[in-house]
Amino acid sequence: MHKVYSIKKKRYSKKYFVNFVDFTHDSLELGLDVIMKFSITKDTEIDDDILQEAISEQSIKDTKLAAFNYVSYKPRSEYEVREKLRTKDYSQENIDLAILFLYEFKLLDDEQFAQNFIEVNLRNKPSGKYKLLHELSKRGIDESLINNSILEYYPEDNALELALLAAKKHLKKISYKPKEKQKKLVTDFLSRRGFDWDTINKATDKLL
Repeated sequence: MHKVYSIKKKRYSKKYFVNFVDFTHDSLELGLDVIMKFSITKDTEIDDDILQEAISEQSIKDTKLAAFNYVSYKPRSEYEVREKLRTKDYSQENIDLAILFLYEFKLLDDEQFAQNFIEVNLRNKPSGKYKLLHELSKRGIDESLINNSILEYYPEDNALELALLAAKKHLKKISYKPKEKQKKLVTDFLSRRGFDWDTINKATDKLL
């Protein structure tokens, strides 16, 4: 049994430090809801099983909160969330529960993520489909989902227009370079942006 010596509010946090007389445990950081659920008060004696239940429940809540906070800033893929939680040393079991929690509240959807990623990139940073394929793959999106999303949301017929738009913006940055170097620089730039060689050649022929 472990007797609670004190419960003190943690500064700048919603958690409390729970300290024990026997010092067999370091101070636990528990939320008020967990403290109330397990009836933890000063001078209470808690057995090992109850203590472990409280610790486990708090750990699950912490993992879910970390996952929620991470997807609150901007859309994330499931892979990105899992990797982020792993860096915080949460257990695999708790990570799985957090992922289910996000899906349950429709805060995670790789199909929607792929669509948004393509649309936002085309609007803010015109790219070729190969760049989008690479970036979505890096974010752990399933290959078949990537291919379907590219087919549905990437405007293949407008690839040249996208390349021209990207090239014109880049040309403004390198306008001070000699003309003979500009074509190579634009070609390299469009290649990094994921455009195919046929589109790149057509774009550079039009502009240079």
